[in-house]
Amino acid sequence: MRNYRDNSFNVGAVLAMAIAGALALSHRRLSRPRLFSALNLAALMVHQFEEYGFPGYFPGILNAGVFKSEKPDRYPLNTNSSLIVNAVVGYPFYLLPVLFPKRRSLGLAPVLLGFAQAVFHGIVPPLSAKAPYGPGFLSAFFLHVPIGANYIRAAASERPLGRGEWARAALYMVAFAALGIGAPLQLLRNAESPYRFTERQVGP
Repeated sequence: MRNYRDNSFNVGAVLAMAIAGALALSHRRLSRPRLFSALNLAALMVHQFEEYGFPGYFPGILNAGVFKSEKPDRYPLNTNSSLIVNAVVGYPFYLLPVLFPKRRSLGLAPVLLGFAQAVFHGIVPPLSAKAPYGPGFLSAFFLHVPIGANYIRAAASERPLGRGEWARAALYMVAFAALGIGAPLQLLRNAESPYRFTERQVGP
């Protein structure tokens, strides 16, 4: 378990390649919204690899830059809470619209989160952490944003998206951000946590 905890982003990168390969073979059998939801799931795994693998110093940006932590290798974000946010909660959030493509609010919510990720990684590091670049921005901007835009276009081509669907998607995204990201970060924070990031993950 510890090995996976410390290397889940590498496993995710391999899974992203497997998903891309599977989609290359089967995309003609999928509806367009379902295809873009699956691509969005793969994009999430690439995004996480950029955050924690290469360049990989997102934990340091968040802990030291945003939260001004004196122990950025473990507080408030640590490898245990990041695993829960990224894999235990994050994967199902992006997988559900692949499994249930007709529930379009399930597909819209990860799309909205992807847009928010691009804004967050593009703005917060320079302003709060005084860092020129925040790991996660390139994958969010060049993968989540265009995939999300194409999902919206594909879903709307089948049937116009209603206000209720947009509202439910927005509420679902906010609930995910609060319960799936904020809650683990707060509940599992521990200045003496043994679940520590590497020196490379703390700073470039």
